[in-house]
Amino acid sequence: MDTIGKNVIITLTGASHAESVGCEIRGIPAGVALDMDAIRFDIDRRSARSHSFATPRQEADEPVILSGVTGGVTDGGPIAVSFTNRAYDRSEYRPVARPSHADYCAWVKSGGREDISGGGKYSGRMTLPLVFAGSVCRQLLKARGIEVFSHVSFIGSVSDADFDPTMTEPPALDPFFPLADVTKRAEMEALLEKTRAEGDTLACGAECAALGLPVGIGEPLFGGVESTLSRYLFMIPGLRSVEFGELKTFGSEMNDQFTEGGRTMTNRSFGVNGGISNGMPLIFRCGFRPVPSIKKPQTGFDLVENKPVPLTIAGRHDTAILPRGLAAVEAAACAALLDLVMEYEKGYGE
Repeated sequence: MDTIGKNVIITLTGASHAESVGCEIRGIPAGVALDMDAIRFDIDRRSARSHSFATPRQEADEPVILSGVTGGVTDGGPIAVSFTNRAYDRSEYRPVARPSHADYCAWVKSGGREDISGGGKYSGRMTLPLVFAGSVCRQLLKARGIEVFSHVSFIGSVSDADFDPTMTEPPALDPFFPLADVTKRAEMEALLEKTRAEGDTLACGAECAALGLPVGIGEPLFGGVESTLSRYLFMIPGLRSVEFGELKTFGSEMNDQFTEGGRTMTNRSFGVNGGISNGMPLIFRCGFRPVPSIKKPQTGFDLVENKPVPLTIAGRHDTAILPRGLAAVEAAACAALLDLVMEYEKGYGE
């Protein structure tokens, strides 16, 4: 399904090697002056231009707004945006399923009609319109005093320090390679370059936080903060895990004791109890598998001949999904949280 949301409804369109990718956003009220520079900044953070160990595919990634915005201000109608794909090359792709990609599943599901070149609509390219939509949502969250930010928690065997779970202000972070401990960057980049030279890829992880959420966002059971965020986050290709809170052996170690104003001395619940925001910083961690496109020899599956075949992937691929994938993590979080906040405001808004 390519549509998500109850109050802010987002539909993604296109595919990796289609003529374009894009999105439609419904539910954004009229009169919102969009900061296009801020949107382009989020797009640039996602862009392969930002990192030498990202895919060599270079796209302009310039949003073309088709409707919903007049003179830079939303008009209350659906916001439709398109990004032209220019740097795609189908010549490198045969009807051969690559290991651990969606190629085989998509081919069988569609009866052989799926365009699987470049990963098709299962490609990381689809996070571009997600980042646009999430950046629009970020602006509406900021207007409500809510900030969303993230950092690289690990790449391969190199780990960053964790966020302070009781923080009251966002930390200062490099937007293109955010780290809590900036001394880890050189070690991470050295590992990325070494792995790239070997034709392999790396697992990685992110930690994301939201500050300024009021108490009461989310619903118990199926509408909780964790379940809603997870549904949005798992749109991102390669994401394999989402984690909320710490796990301790004993309840006495795990429980967050209360202090002034309803805050807690610790935040081992990472800002959520019973699926509902509790006023402390909302924090979650997510893990990404190594990019499955590697240059080492593998065994693929010929979808026409219906048999295993030797395969060496020669396409253009990232060595790790992060750090540029953080823009997609934050976009998914912003979209999910704005949808939850707007639902909250229906019953508890000013």
